[in-house]
Amino acid sequence: MNNQTTSHSPEQTLQIAAKLARQFSDSLVLLYGPMGAGKTLFARGFAQGLGIERNVSSPTYTLMNEYRGTDLKLFHLDLYRINHHEEVIDLGLYEILDSGHPCLIEWPERVPELAKVEHVAVKIDPDTDDPENSRHISWQVNKE
Repeated sequence: MNNQTTSHSPEQTLQIAAKLARQFSDSLVLLYGPMGAGKTLFARGFAQGLGIERNVSSPTYTLMNEYRGTDLKLFHLDLYRINHHEEVIDLGLYEILDSGHPCLIEWPERVPELAKVEHVAVKIDPDTDDPENSRHISWQVNKE
């Protein structure tokens, strides 16, 4: 990954994500990290950075949440329970990507075909010295 920083608190993670949202406001963002790393917290900060005030929650059971801001929508997907590429096609993912609205996807490794689409890869890893609070966050733009 090309860019990286360390967050020492959940509040700092929100701030980092909000800053990245302003930079990647029209992007597909793939969120990588182990269970409990803070992917949904990052999504909450990303939404705040786009001016979306609604509470962002994990779409683990609904698969996709849509949040409306003043000028845009934010799509937030969790693919943890997805088993096949066809399932994201049925969700309308490629129509969402064509819409120009930002899209955050947790557990993108469940659908390896997503790595072939232009995206920003964000990796969130708990710090081994302070796994409760600190996170290493890195990101890289991946072109087609």
